[in-house]
Order: sequence, then C-alpha cells, then structure tokens
Amino acid sequence: MEQVSFNNRTILVAEDNDDNFAYIWHALIKTGITVIRALNGLEAVSLCHDHPEFSLILMDGMMPGLTGYEATVEIKKFRPELPIIILTAYVDQTSIREAVRSGCNDYLAKPIGPEELYAAIQKWLVQ
Repeated sequence: MEQVSFNNRTILVAEDNDDNFAYIWHALIKTGITVIRALNGLEAVSLCHDHPEFSLILMDGMMPGLTGYEATVEIKKFRPELPIIILTAYVDQTSIREAVRSGCNDYLAKPIGPEELYAAIQKWLVQ
C-alpha cells in the first residue's frame, strides 16, 4: 500500500465504541493527521464550535445523545462547508436518505478498510 499523508490536518472522529475508534485512530495516526475524538453527538457539536481547525468529520451514525445524523444537522448550521462522512453499519435506502437529508457529504459502510477510509478522506480534503 502506498504511504498516505494528511499532514497538518485535524479531523474529528465522533465514535462512541472504543474498538471502532481505536481501529480508525490506528489507521489515521500513521498519515500524520491529528485526530480528536467525540464520544457522542452532543460532544461532536460542541467540539466543532471550539475547533475551527477541523478539516473533516468522521461521524458514527448511531451514538447516544444526538445521533450522528442529528449532530450533522446541527453542525451544518454553523459550519456548512465542513465535510462530514457518516460511518454506519446500516447501509440501506433509509440510512442513505437520512444521511443525505441531514447534510452528510459522504458515507462509509462498516467495517471499513484502511484504503477505503483514506480514499474517502482524500476525496474531501484534497479539492
């Protein structure tokens, strides 16, 4: 696999599951990207207010408090240009419609391979 680099970028990973977060963190840390974690949708919204340096959000669809979809709606109100990629284990027409309706820019189905993750991030960070 070719070495991927996202140096000088900071992203938010909104993921309540420790194992899923660890997997994503390990995949991303070697790319030079700075990763900040939110444990739920409410924290994701709050962190987006406090961190204008976020270049992208990887948002779990189902989290306690606000779901990832609900958090996306709130974030897009004050950061409409911020790319949000929803991560979901439930890829069906309903979840795709919900992602589009909430303002997500893209979605990835869990489980996610590193190459798929890098490609999705690169699509939104390198424009």
